[in-house]
Amino acid sequence: MREEYELKHGRPNPYAARIGARGRAELLRWWAGATANVRVLPDDVAREFPDTESTVEALRLVVKLRAVKPNGSERKKRGAR
Repeated sequence: MREEYELKHGRPNPYAARIGARGRAELLRWWAGATANVRVLPDDVAREFPDTESTVEALRLVVKLRAVKPNGSERKKRGAR
């Protein structure tokens, strides 16, 4: 997905008039809900995770690592030496 799109050569949607104001409002509500889950990755991160599967796998690993609590006894052992 691009940051910006050039729309100066665009044209109005010929079917938009068919759905009316009520249909447009419903479409806007749907679009707001559909795009709420979109996350834009920086270019360097997107190169490392080119597809959905690799991105999800990495994020699940991060979630598991965040759940692991550091063991305080290791710190004490290292400091005692």
